[in-house]
Amino acid sequence: MTIGVGIIGANPDKGWGSSVHVPVLHRLDDFDLVAVATTRAETAERSAAAFGARHAFTDPQALIDCPDVDLVAVTVKAPDHYRLTMLALAAGKHVYCEWPLAATTAQAAEMAALAAAKGVRAMVGLQARGAPALLRAKTLVADGHIGRVIAVRLACALPGGGGRRSREGLYVIDKANGASTLNIQGGHAIDALRFVAGDIASLAGVVATQFDAVEVVETGERVAKDAPDQILVSGLMVSGAALSICISGGVVAGHAIALEVFGETGTLAVGWPGPLNFQMSELTLTGATLPERSLAAIPVADSGDIPAGLPTVQPYPGVDVPHATLVNVAHLYRGLAAAIRSGGPVAPDFGTGLELHRLLDTIIAASDTGHVQSVDLR
Repeated sequence: MTIGVGIIGANPDKGWGSSVHVPVLHRLDDFDLVAVATTRAETAERSAAAFGARHAFTDPQALIDCPDVDLVAVTVKAPDHYRLTMLALAAGKHVYCEWPLAATTAQAAEMAALAAAKGVRAMVGLQARGAPALLRAKTLVADGHIGRVIAVRLACALPGGGGRRSREGLYVIDKANGASTLNIQGGHAIDALRFVAGDIASLAGVVATQFDAVEVVETGERVAKDAPDQILVSGLMVSGAALSICISGGVVAGHAIALEVFGETGTLAVGWPGPLNFQMSELTLTGATLPERSLAAIPVADSGDIPAGLPTVQPYPGVDVPHATLVNVAHLYRGLAAAIRSGGPVAPDFGTGLELHRLLDTIIAASDTGHVQSVDLR
């Protein structure tokens, strides 16, 4: 029996739900997209017709209460994640909620607690964990391929967080909404680091705002911005390895991402020279082990059930969905289906999301106090 999915936020013309979740669900036999919800009847009906859903709703609670819906996918803006996810959990439905899990850590803790109390499978969309290059790198590190890890370095130079923003995206410039460069770009990148190299033991940090106002693209208006766009972290991993992180938002050119793991007997590097973060990019994996001292490509497995060149809508103006994004999300959905059928644990779950929220809070505390912070994610 297939798992009935309802997507909250399935706009027919744009958005993460339509451009990523819909094409993935259509190609995974475990799932049946049965319902969509948007804020207007016209878009809901168009979405249902375009995506083959049997039900169209403007009320999220009606979608949640629909007996055909087993799993609710929450793909709206981050400030609305908490309210909608709590409704779905209260109804005893399984949930896939995009990252950030919530606008605040307190909200994320409530969500994780209710998911555990209800005994449902609750997944957070940290889809970089489905990237073949990161999966391979994680295995190589765990297997001792490069020996004892001595240092881990993460660097991201990304365009988001800069001095211009569309009217629809202005919610990210208010740090209270939990959707800043630190939360979204930083969260995805730092989670990729934790996934491959393990947990962080202690850290010092700087969280800064270099763009204190943005120009609204449509009107030219200047609007104040307090959300951070620059993140610097240094510290120690639980393994004892040295740690450095630099995430730069608002970068005009020279966009790139890189996660490097340096071991006593080798090096691994995952990255991509482009403007998208780890959860979306066509990542490459290179490495070297003694006696070699030059990085060479390391092959990684791909997913055979998400064909390249799928027709999609753009999640955001001017942004095309790379094939890698669909592969990564498909990997998470396959794991979620297995967990729902077996009743076993799912990863990454809301507990993982809560840990990441707490880690970002620790970075803020290090910046605010100027003191090294011990990392406790419990």
